[in-house]
Amino acid sequence: MGVRNLLLVTTDLQTVNAVKSALQSNGQLKENAVCGDLTELAIRLQSVDSQAVLVDIDENPQLMLGALETLVHRHSGTRFIVLSGQVRNDLLLEAMQVGARHFMLKEAVASDLTAVLRRVCPESNGTLGMAITVLSAGGGSGATTVAVNLAAELQLTGGEKNTYPALVVDLDPCYGAVGSYLGMDGEYGVIDLLGRSGPIDSQLIISTAQAHTERMHALLSKSSQHLGEEAPLDPQRLALAAEACRRAYHWSVFDAPRISIAAAAELSKQSAATLLLLQLTVKDLRIARRMLDGMAQLGVARENVTVVINRYRKRGNMISIEDAVTALKLSDPNAIKTLANDYYAITEAINFGKPLNQTGPRSDFRRNLQNLVNAIVAKQPRQTASAGIAALV
Repeated sequence: MGVRNLLLVTTDLQTVNAVKSALQSNGQLKENAVCGDLTELAIRLQSVDSQAVLVDIDENPQLMLGALETLVHRHSGTRFIVLSGQVRNDLLLEAMQVGARHFMLKEAVASDLTAVLRRVCPESNGTLGMAITVLSAGGGSGATTVAVNLAAELQLTGGEKNTYPALVVDLDPCYGAVGSYLGMDGEYGVIDLLGRSGPIDSQLIISTAQAHTERMHALLSKSSQHLGEEAPLDPQRLALAAEACRRAYHWSVFDAPRISIAAAAELSKQSAATLLLLQLTVKDLRIARRMLDGMAQLGVARENVTVVINRYRKRGNMISIEDAVTALKLSDPNAIKTLANDYYAITEAINFGKPLNQTGPRSDFRRNLQNLVNAIVAKQPRQTASAGIAALV
């Protein structure tokens, strides 16, 4: 994969040589592609349609990042990558705020630049992937467990012919349960992207997401240092992020256990399927009915939301499935799906930080989930995944 008209801003000959070395098997750095400063870069960008620009900020980090913001907004189609000799939290934060798509150490340029360019500048055929939203009608209903394992099952669909990773998106700003489940942490996450100004596109999603495995990626909520700083999610920004995820990944799963009705409605409109998780309790049924009523008022039909009873037992329930159908005013008695109460298998998976297809492939819960995934996928038209993601794996 070659990057169109790559430009480099630096006065450091060692950085120039490192970039040339990195691009030996992935195109070349043209002789006139090196700019001495941002003023020269601004002039070059007036006549050159550059897909990516590498900016060495070591000469004056604060000043260069401040000046870079104007160029980022003026050239929205160009991806800016910051190069630095050191990693500092203040520089990382400011680079993200001005709109840089990646921050990398100069010492890693020779070995990592090609992979970074593939992530930041993927080729895309414009095809939208499939998304599934997982909502919760009560705390502790197991939404995160379902979301993580849905993503794990989706990336297995299609057998060996499938080479595309699935993305699980953690929309829980309070606990960040996806990161806790998978044992992952990072500097930034989707909540940070929603809170920043400027566009949210597929390249930004790809560069922010992390790989749990080669075929399962996670877009975490936020860094562990800022968990608990809960703030309402803007439904419109959330819709933009959801569309960007669909452009970046063939399959996206949104773990959204604590969001507003308006945000849930926007996510549902972006999703091929919306799952509303609850347990067979009066409290959960009351909350679920309010959620369904509220989403219906915002244009999401009841039949577009699949009610899923988690931790379901065939015997010993005080409330029956029929009672739940009536309480939720569902027209189809088969509209409710169930996931088995498979406590030991799920606990083992969580303790190991792995999905059930690795720790409990024959569990009842996984079998129920596979049936749910197969039903969702079967209803969707065949799609071609983004070529940008194909380049990552």
